[in-house]
Amino acid sequence: MAELKGIDLGTHLKAIVKEYESQQSIYGYPQHKFFRGFPGIDLSVDFHGKPAATPIGPAAGPHTQMTQNILLSFLGGGRIMELKTIQILDRLEINRPCIDARNVAYNVEWSQELPLEESYLEYVKAWVLLKILEDMEILGVPKGDSFYQTIFDISVGYDLKGIASDPVKEWLTKMQNAEEAIDAMLRDLPAEFEKHKTLPIDPCIASTVTLSTFHGCPPQEIEAIVRYLIEEHQFDVIVKKNPTILGYDFVQKTLIQDLGYQHIELDETAFSHDLTFGDGVAMMRRLESFAKDHGVKTGSKFTNTLVVKNNQNIFQDDVMYLSGVPLHVLAMHAMQRFRKEMGCDYPVSFSAGITKYNISDAVSCHMKPVSVCTDLLKTGGYTRMISYLESLKQALIKEGANNLEQFIISKTGQGHHHEMTAAGAANTEAYVARLMEDPYYHFESNQKEPPAMERQLSYFDCISCNKCLPVCPNAANFSIQTGEIRIPKAHFQYTNGSFVPIPAGFFELKQKTQIANLADFCNECGECDTYCPEQGGPYIEKPRFFSTEISYNTSRQHDGFYFPAPCTIKGRCQGNEFSLVYCAERRQYSWESTEISLIFDDNHQLVEAETKTAFSENAIINTDAYYAMRLLLQSMLDSPESYPAVVLNAV
Repeated sequence: MAELKGIDLGTHLKAIVKEYESQQSIYGYPQHKFFRGFPGIDLSVDFHGKPAATPIGPAAGPHTQMTQNILLSFLGGGRIMELKTIQILDRLEINRPCIDARNVAYNVEWSQELPLEESYLEYVKAWVLLKILEDMEILGVPKGDSFYQTIFDISVGYDLKGIASDPVKEWLTKMQNAEEAIDAMLRDLPAEFEKHKTLPIDPCIASTVTLSTFHGCPPQEIEAIVRYLIEEHQFDVIVKKNPTILGYDFVQKTLIQDLGYQHIELDETAFSHDLTFGDGVAMMRRLESFAKDHGVKTGSKFTNTLVVKNNQNIFQDDVMYLSGVPLHVLAMHAMQRFRKEMGCDYPVSFSAGITKYNISDAVSCHMKPVSVCTDLLKTGGYTRMISYLESLKQALIKEGANNLEQFIISKTGQGHHHEMTAAGAANTEAYVARLMEDPYYHFESNQKEPPAMERQLSYFDCISCNKCLPVCPNAANFSIQTGEIRIPKAHFQYTNGSFVPIPAGFFELKQKTQIANLADFCNECGECDTYCPEQGGPYIEKPRFFSTEISYNTSRQHDGFYFPAPCTIKGRCQGNEFSLVYCAERRQYSWESTEISLIFDDNHQLVEAETKTAFSENAIINTDAYYAMRLLLQSMLDSPESYPAVVLNAV
């Protein structure tokens, strides 16, 4: 498996500026889908004493572990970023694929797939990047506008021993004061960003934590972790609850009988080992008082994913974790019951099956943030987020409201006689009461799979539908414009010390667009495979590019390429090593292996040849790799402003 690897801040900025100026997109996200706020509509919220311009954002998961992920969420309108969960075990071996979001969604991923220090740097880079983009006013919104108000929320797990360990303790401390890392990043910016090197940036990346614990974590340990995070670090702490808090009987009846997901098999042991509803309420009451004594707050998030048995052979693991639309119903019931016990002013955040269909109802329940994961894994990816905010805007207009407080109160239908917290509780009761009857959440409405065809996915010339691009959380898949190509192809035969061309058909591309993959951005989650109509995964079948020689060399089991210098591509094709160098002055291409060096002109005609080893008479030199590498190199040279070309230092 290719290992995730981030790029430096300067390269991010170069890629963003060049792509935006030339293509009006950022990491493939088109400008016309950017969230730029709604005149006259205030969607801001207060989250534990800090302002955020919208109440939505990505949940801890595949959309929040890389710098570009967080940037893409911001472009869609996310303003409360729940960073991917970190833990002491930062060298995880996770079976691949690990995500399946065909209709409802399942996964087997845990936490961050980067070492702790690299996760820290990715989050700091994202924080600094957003501040520099504001300073640039690249989105057309004046700097200093409340539009930019963004909160990072730490997610941490999974037991007290790990969270209290020295590495995690240091990590959390640095997230509260990242001055050293910020200064170093600004200092190392390229010359074209000189004016941003002295930009004042708040060194506190995050002051809140959402605690995630494994199924089966004892209540006393959860409580001890929260107390530690408050006493040692003075964090506001949100405790993520598992849907098992509803009890086996309720979940079984609701999910399988009432909603009709009869193919799902619950793991009953998870319910017997998990936090019970009564224990959870008692624990949070104690922690609420403890937090108040320490000048911070606690709250609950609803909910984590639901552990179910892997009876569909989707993954290699025995169990998998359910999310998406059916989880929405369970999580809403859990939230409604819990807040009724704790009081209507009890802080609640939410993430379960959020879509444009239910975002306004969820926000009307006075929860913050309302975060998203599964729906962003569907066709369109991050660009779906703007539709949530459009839907929320229309809901406000319908209620005659211009801010969320007015909306939440008006939504009760009882005038302005409620406080916002009471109105949120009233809206919750009304919403949960009608959930079970809504066909949107039933199996019949959620069994359709992405379209598929019998055709096998190939290295070049798939149908180029581009569906694999936006569904990738990391912007790892990208397209290259090659145009249609049909040129005579020649191999060579070594005869009497000379290389004689042998006609070998044609090098032909029938599609104008080809698909490739940035290996260092790809964690092989399988999302692009899910939505590719052809048989095979783009992350496996398509040309893959590594950002450095180191990552290229550590992935020797894969064919792939990297750019050791501009205009120079090196790579493996069917396990054999080659290099191709373009000389612009001579307009020639030098193609080499360990055995031979061939120089071609612009028209693929052989100009010069040199052997590096002894060749047997009539030996055949197969040039298929030359034609592929030349196409890939030329595509980068022709699009120097594209983010892959910048990231790969191809030009």
